Amino acid sequence: MASCGNCSHNSVAQPSAPLFEIRRGYRARWNDLAFRVESESGGWGLHVLDSTKRELYAAHRVGPQAAQVAAAEYAIFRVLGPASAMNADRLARELNWQAYW
Repeated sequence: MASCGNCSHNSVAQPSAPLFEIRRGYRARWNDLAFRVESESGGWGLHVLDSTKRELYAAHRVGPQAAQVAAAEYAIFRVLGPASAMNADRLARELNWQAYW
């Protein structure tokens, strides 16, 4: 590579601080269940907890909306039973998801 005065074309900038991932997530409640959807490496984790904060269900999904729907689907099955006609997509959209970082 040609030289242009005092320029150094071969130098690579060193990072000044280590990189870290800030955990993002969403919380919601429905009946006596609490939902937590959090960013994780490679996707989103979802957790459904009962009123004593005992984890009833945990899974992973690709995106936050998919995790929210999966949490709602589990909750419907647990509270209303497998024969329920309630739609998990609709419930997930109607819940008051509170974002946190």
